[in-house]
Amino acid sequence: MDFRLRLDGALDEIYEPLWKLQIQLFDEEKALLRSMKLRRLHYIRHGGASFINTHHTYSRLQHSLGVFALTAHYEPHNRALRAAALLHDIGHAPFSHTLESLEGVDHHQWTRETVFSAEIVDILSHANIRTTDVMDYIDGSRRSILRNNDGILHADHLDSWVRSAFTGGYLTISTAKILEEMDYRNGCLQFTPEAGKHVTGLIWEEARMHASPANIGVNAIMKKLVRRLINAGELEAARLPDMTDTHIEQMLRNDESTLEEYDKLLMESWRIRVSRDKPANAIPAETAVLSKLYLAMPLIQDVVITEYSQDSLSTIEELEQLLGTYYVWWE
Repeated sequence: MDFRLRLDGALDEIYEPLWKLQIQLFDEEKALLRSMKLRRLHYIRHGGASFINTHHTYSRLQHSLGVFALTAHYEPHNRALRAAALLHDIGHAPFSHTLESLEGVDHHQWTRETVFSAEIVDILSHANIRTTDVMDYIDGSRRSILRNNDGILHADHLDSWVRSAFTGGYLTISTAKILEEMDYRNGCLQFTPEAGKHVTGLIWEEARMHASPANIGVNAIMKKLVRRLINAGELEAARLPDMTDTHIEQMLRNDESTLEEYDKLLMESWRIRVSRDKPANAIPAETAVLSKLYLAMPLIQDVVITEYSQDSLSTIEELEQLLGTYYVWWE
């Protein structure tokens, strides 16, 4: 018997350790897990550069498998949707969202291009899965457990919040309890009031993490260094969807213009300062704009929790105050 935690498509099943779900794989799912396009995600850190100074070190593939496990648990026979769950993050650049504001970086467009690439289309066509159906699920135009465009909590965000909280040690409810108090109907996840309250707490924690100096600082410096490579002609943004974190890290170490600061980033991240106000004395600072937080709300008996919980509504209004411009510099 092989090791149950394998995630490279070598086995006929996947055991997802966060949700503790065991899923039998269809042939196309094993082929997708073995594909170069999906394997690459195991070398893309879900939290971007925050691996440097936090416990958030898991990969985009691990998150994708969590979303896949939830999807397959509730929609075991929908093969197009299951494929979409595996592929939904396939266009991410190295360090996930870190580089997204750089010119030419668009993970949504790269996801579409990758889903329609020859390698993926060939795998899906052998299973008689229409690529257009997969893409409709990924972009949320076809409502499902994976995604929707209604601001309602779905499996993609749920796994991110739960995985982040578990890794950070502040998950206040077990995943078994979440599954027990969660239902899926009409293309939407539904929660009991108790579970909905716990999940809303995770939304707050995730937003705090995104707006924290720990997250904003290292990602702003990492983006600055990669921008330096692009401006120097050492790196083309169009290459990023085929690259991994390690590829970028090697380039940063091999370039004289980035090596010193990159080493400082790795070893002295505690020296990074972040503020809503510009630093005094003309200290050079990076500008980091936090323009979006992930605030999809859970449904409680078909009603979004903010419609009847003043506390939840107040929480969202408070979180929106975290949006805006931050300044990042070295001490």
